[in-house]
Amino acid sequence: MKKIALDLDGVVFDSENLYRVYTEIYDVEKNGKDTIIDNTQRIFQKRYNWTEEEFKEFYNENAEKVLTTANFMTGVDIVLNKLNDKFEFIVVTSRNDFETEIAREKLRQIGFGDIKIFNNEHHKIERLIDENVSYMIDDDDKICINASDNNICALYFKNNASNKVEKDNVINVNNWGEIYKFLMLSEGE
Repeated sequence: MKKIALDLDGVVFDSENLYRVYTEIYDVEKNGKDTIIDNTQRIFQKRYNWTEEEFKEFYNENAEKVLTTANFMTGVDIVLNKLNDKFEFIVVTSRNDFETEIAREKLRQIGFGDIKIFNNEHHKIERLIDENVSYMIDDDDKICINASDNNICALYFKNNASNKVEKDNVINVNNWGEIYKFLMLSEGE
């Protein structure tokens, strides 16, 4: 059975979009103006011209609220459950222990409470190789390119603000239906 590695934020949960909402609010309320420097950046730490202190303040005030109120991405529960007997799933995430426990509780709601989770994985490639992953689904273009360079098919779950990745073995997807279609048509014989 082939193995699929899932990222959490921006792939399983809509937390990246929720972070965008909260950062825009924070930017206006804290700075009184637009300090965005690159809206195509996935993580808020690279989108704004904030000080390190402002990033920490934002995170401390908002991270738990974002992660506990984030919803599942549309269709993730449907697709994961349809693919559960065809693939083995693991999670490879940069979330810390506290953030990961929030995710585990939410994953229980869709029957994936026992999924193997590797957290504090900031570069991910070593874990993907060690786990013999065939596919990975991530919203970080650099991680997808790195996976592709290491013969792992990467499904790049891009948000509307990010650019497409034009590279062999990187598949740009925008929703879980596209993920299902690609996996079933690639593996279905």
